[in-house]
Order: sequence, then structure tokens, then C-alpha cells
Amino acid sequence: MCHPDAANTHPETYPKYQVQLGRVALLRDMINWCIENPVRGKPLADGDPKLRAMEAYIYAQRKGTPLDYGKK
Repeated sequence: MCHPDAANTHPETYPKYQVQLGRVALLRDMINWCIENPVRGKPLADGDPKLRAMEAYIYAQRKGTPLDYGKK
């Protein structure tokens, strides 16, 4: 697993410019980037419950962390 317990995911910094994508990205964009690149899987659709569940899990693991949108 790349990010056990959502370690080093920093969802509180999204949306932000993401070098890997060359644009401003949401957390779901980076989840899909990780699925496609390091994992070599197929990306999930925006409305896919699995993608929403991954976002919710990551946010829950970082509960209490102050939001800091755009932070690198």
C-alpha cells in the first residue's frame, strides 16, 4: 500500500497546482493519478462510489488538520 492510513496524502491542501498533472487538481484527480501511474490500474469515474469512499477515508484520517488550500 502506498499510503497506509492515508499517510502523506495532505487532502487539506487541495485544490492546488499539481506538477504531475500540469494543472490545478482536486484530491480525486490525484487518487486517480496514483491508480493509473504507480499502481497501473484503470481510473475511477468521478461519481464512482469507490472514488468517493477513498476521498472520504483520506479526509477522515486527516480529521482535525487545518485546511490550507493551495499549499505545496
